[in-house]
Amino acid sequence: MPTHAAPQLNRLAHAILAAAGAPDDIAACVAGSLVEANLKGVDSHGVMRLEWYLEQIREGVILPAARPSLERDEGGSALMRGNGAFGIYGMQIAAGLAADKARKSQIAAVALTDVGHTGRLGQFVEQIAGQGMFAMILGGGNHERWACVAPYGGARPLLPTNPYAFALPADRHENVVVDFATSAVATGKLRLYRAESRPVPEGWILDKDGRPTTVVEDFFQGGMQLPAGGAKGYGLAVLAELIAESLLGKPREFNWLIIALNLEAFRPLGEFLRSGDVFLDELKAVAPAPGFAEVLVPGEPERRSAAVRSQSGIPVAAEVWRSIVAAARSVGLDADGLIARTG
Repeated sequence: MPTHAAPQLNRLAHAILAAAGAPDDIAACVAGSLVEANLKGVDSHGVMRLEWYLEQIREGVILPAARPSLERDEGGSALMRGNGAFGIYGMQIAAGLAADKARKSQIAAVALTDVGHTGRLGQFVEQIAGQGMFAMILGGGNHERWACVAPYGGARPLLPTNPYAFALPADRHENVVVDFATSAVATGKLRLYRAESRPVPEGWILDKDGRPTTVVEDFFQGGMQLPAGGAKGYGLAVLAELIAESLLGKPREFNWLIIALNLEAFRPLGEFLRSGDVFLDELKAVAPAPGFAEVLVPGEPERRSAAVRSQSGIPVAAEVWRSIVAAARSVGLDADGLIARTG
């Protein structure tokens, strides 16, 4: 599979987004987030999203020059309206606000509404955890538009993938990050399997008649995903949907609730980090089960991927590259030429 250096892909994504109407700072924010997802091995949320983002711009779902506004600001809480902005850009601002508020009031809750796709949520809980805080993000999408997951025991899609993300700081082990969809798989990963013409594992999807299948195209022809962990993932998805829609209003695309907790409210940060490292060392020392090389800390696979891909390059499937070329062409750019000039 061909590879491209991260700076090349970043400049290409930046150029495409800018040509589509994003101001330079917003284009830089979104491009950097997409490429960071690729570096961390989360290709479902990387540059493969460019063509889709441009489609959403043309449909008016994303307004590329839009910026969030602060609708309500009361002590430890705030409501930010995205005004149709890129979700990645809006979330970066909202996460920063949550951390600032938690620093002053120990705990903060910031809602972000009316934004487009928000990229890899792990990025934003890491942003908060990097400031010595616990972070949590939950919410989801417009279930009328993005119903793709069957409720537990059901044979009709009703729920979006409604992800959760959590993070805590660590010292030698860096941030501990948990970021997962409440479906068995993120929809973006199904798009990646489709682009690579691969069958999906059992237990991920049902076809349009509610029958288990491993043919990825069955999902895109009226099928549905299963909730992760059966009733457990289903329960989390329902809670997230109630937060996203019943509390925060019908989403444009996505509504989110960000919670930040200043760890100093309970214990000096240095003490927490030292204690945390003792436990994480114990975790790493557990003998691996058959078929595994070692026990990994949540967030460690992504850090290892970034270390490797920053040196060896980011692999881009042929179908994904074709979509990037098409996205560039739609805004009057030559992707191959831009990559060649920035190589």
